[in-house]
Amino acid sequence: MSWRAKLYLWSVVLLSLIPLSLYLPQLGNDPTKISLILITAILAFFSDIFEVEIALQRRMSTCEIAYCAVLFIAGPSVMTWSILLGTLPAEIILRWHRLRQDPSYFFSRVAFNTSQLLLNGWIAILIFQLLGGHPPPYNSLAELIPPALAYVGYTTANTVLVSGILTLTQRIKFSKLVTFKMRNLPFQVLAIGIISILIAVVYAQAPWQTLLVLIPAVGVHLTLRGYTKLRRETQRTLEAIVRMLHEHDPYTAEHSEEVADLAEKIAREMELPEDQIEVIRTAARVHDIGKVAIPDSILNKPGPLDDSDWKLVKQHTLVGFDLLKNLEMYSEAAQLVKYEHERWDGTGYPDGLKGEQIPIGARIIHVADVYHALTSDRPYRESQGLPRHYDPVEAVRIIQSQSGRQFDPKVVEALVRVISDELKEPLWFSSGRFS
Repeated sequence: MSWRAKLYLWSVVLLSLIPLSLYLPQLGNDPTKISLILITAILAFFSDIFEVEIALQRRMSTCEIAYCAVLFIAGPSVMTWSILLGTLPAEIILRWHRLRQDPSYFFSRVAFNTSQLLLNGWIAILIFQLLGGHPPPYNSLAELIPPALAYVGYTTANTVLVSGILTLTQRIKFSKLVTFKMRNLPFQVLAIGIISILIAVVYAQAPWQTLLVLIPAVGVHLTLRGYTKLRRETQRTLEAIVRMLHEHDPYTAEHSEEVADLAEKIAREMELPEDQIEVIRTAARVHDIGKVAIPDSILNKPGPLDDSDWKLVKQHTLVGFDLLKNLEMYSEAAQLVKYEHERWDGTGYPDGLKGEQIPIGARIIHVADVYHALTSDRPYRESQGLPRHYDPVEAVRIIQSQSGRQFDPKVVEALVRVISDELKEPLWFSSGRFS
């Protein structure tokens, strides 16, 4: 972790001490408030432990329903205690396996995640108080404005704080992260805010009837978890197919992972949206899955392939597409797998697409695929008077020579920047060529 990331992380932790010092001492001995804290903390704890993957590699906890609702019902001290007692134990349990492996990782993640939620709560508290918010009942729409905006403040602070640390540690563009929720999860975000206010309103009328709101909320949570389970089982099935392929062609195993890593770096260099980068990485990991239909005699052939061999090999993009197209979590990736061997000048396969007709993800995977093939050891090249593998600089030079013909020039430029960073050696363009 860079010094900037560490500074950011521990600044968030230190700032969280302010709401702790302000609100924890205000609790007193009110048994009703203590009961609310325990109930809210338990609900939030299980919400964090069983967080839901709503989008690809995007997890959402519904704990803010409980935290915001208890703010509207019982005020700042109850909310702050609830966050501390609900989030801290969950974070410790979720990351306990990392304690022995990497203590600094364990303590920094637990501290940051707990602290940023305390700061989210503080923002919500300030907005609620500044707007004159009060516990329900609410007799007009105007009285709903403070709790509504307090929730907006909570979820916005959460997005900004988490986006900040991800930008510093993973080189993900801040603006893409900040807009992710509203671009991909607008209904979930809206529903959480509505449910938190609804819980407060129902509680004011009859506390036990709050269960009528909690039960459907839990039902939604379980439904989303069922959907996640189905997606994971689908992913495991495809990974099993890929493992079978790897047993027949060991080179493909390493190749797919390294192509995925490089494709992700190129996509980030081109500042593509985070969700698009994830689709590209997913497609790159399974881009050779169609090779399960190719005989071992061709996959492991020691010399160059003849025309009949190539006809069979070219079918692997269509086979891969057919395997993936009807699976929801791979539906976008399927298109990239199909068109990964299209060429910028229209001479590729299977459909002879040209230029920007080819999906940008497929163009990126194509460049990453060729780069890894050039830098990998291929004994058969010796029979053709070529080196068994090329060094990174020469591999980039070869790819650059095909810029505008086989490859998208913008993707090639991004590859040059990525490899330059890795080699710590600038590779410059001059008149469309290296100098």
